[in-house]
Amino acid sequence: LDGPPKSSSAPTTTLRGPTLGDMSVASGDYYYPGESSDVAEELLTIYAPAGKLGIVIDSPDNGAPVIHTLKDTSPIVDKVQVGDRLVAVDDEDVRAMMAIKVSKLISRKSSSSRKLTVIRNVPS
Repeated sequence: LDGPPKSSSAPTTTLRGPTLGDMSVASGDYYYPGESSDVAEELLTIYAPAGKLGIVIDSPDNGAPVIHTLKDTSPIVDKVQVGDRLVAVDDEDVRAMMAIKVSKLISRKSSSSRKLTVIRNVPS
């Protein structure tokens, strides 16, 4: 990884929730505001800096790990949203991984920047 680009064309929206630690795991089924069957999906690439990300990842029963909570102090708080589905970390497919495994993967790579690929539901 050569490092993040100087700017990103990804849309930025902030949505925060309660925190359970810097890189915690939650479990259960969640409904996210705006979620419905009439939504389109948007694939986004986020370049996260080295260090802690301040996110909580969950493994819902219906697919890819999701961002469950964002700390206000997260360095990517303006790039990801609660409900974004993580599909890859540094181009490694994580869709079938449990949240704890994804969290450990992201933490293991914390000495350098990381490329996170997410899918976001957007109203169609």
